[in-house]
Amino acid sequence: MTEREHNDDSTRNYTKSTVVSLDTRELDTTEGRNRWADTLDTLYCEMDVAWPERAPFDGEWGGHPFGGLHVSSIHAGVHTVVRSPAMIRSDSVDGFLVCVVTEGSVAVTQHGRSTRLDQGALALLDLSVPFDFDAPTDFRQAVVRIPRELLMSRLPERVVARLTARTIPGTSGAGKLVGRFLVELSVLDQEIPDGPATALSTSTLDMLVTALSGAADTTRSVDLHHSRDLARVQQIVEERLHDPELALSDVAAEANISVRQIQKLFSEAGTTPRAWLYRTRLERARRYLLTTAFTVAEVSIASGFRDVSHFSRTFRAAYGTSPGRYRSLSMSES
Repeated sequence: MTEREHNDDSTRNYTKSTVVSLDTRELDTTEGRNRWADTLDTLYCEMDVAWPERAPFDGEWGGHPFGGLHVSSIHAGVHTVVRSPAMIRSDSVDGFLVCVVTEGSVAVTQHGRSTRLDQGALALLDLSVPFDFDAPTDFRQAVVRIPRELLMSRLPERVVARLTARTIPGTSGAGKLVGRFLVELSVLDQEIPDGPATALSTSTLDMLVTALSGAADTTRSVDLHHSRDLARVQQIVEERLHDPELALSDVAAEANISVRQIQKLFSEAGTTPRAWLYRTRLERARRYLLTTAFTVAEVSIASGFRDVSHFSRTFRAAYGTSPGRYRSLSMSES
């Protein structure tokens, strides 16, 4: 496995770095509803919002970027949100939403499935597929916006399609742990610097994938095994990421599966072993630049690049600037 294969999409950031603060109680009904709908469009995608006729509506919304993710805390009254096929055609914004409901209840429908969320339960929604979100009562929830490539690099697409609009209980197991963490994150009132936020958001995604994968009854056993095999292979690679001589055959031997099977696992996730390795090495290097005092040469070694010159060229191609300059710019913006 080498880092030669370049994939431009792997380094793009689809998350809008938007800080949200909205309280419709300070607005009249018409303006409050318009601002609510505009916030949905700005943060997520084009959606249609409907309220009961002549019913009052109050809503509070706070949100902030968190590494590659965007996290929001929402407290709102009765309303319905619809993303239709026509909206998807006119607004091709992609990605996923994770909703964690802590008060009241909501119903979500996608892929012909409907589920109800309450008591800390969470569910996944795909923004590229039509869905309905119905809140028949006042509710509170945390919402996490995830760029598609970040989730797809961890789970095969067909597994993700079977996991949308499924309830992951928030009363026990991984769902409880992840749900509580996301809720706490959504109401965090102290800004986390970019470096730690980037590292923590990666860990957050890994925890979320664990919770999703644990929903064994929501997908075929063969797909579940593929998902676990992919996670195992990725773990092996990450543990040996510092080794510039790491070969796919070495990973296959340690995982006790064939090279061909590894290639198939990554193909199902919409990438290749080389592209994923390339992205993972760059992401580790970026985190180290932001969170450690390592020199550029030390970052290069720790991330598995053959030499610092190659690392600098590769990093510049991906991020548009040198590693040292990237660190300086990030520090000045913090």
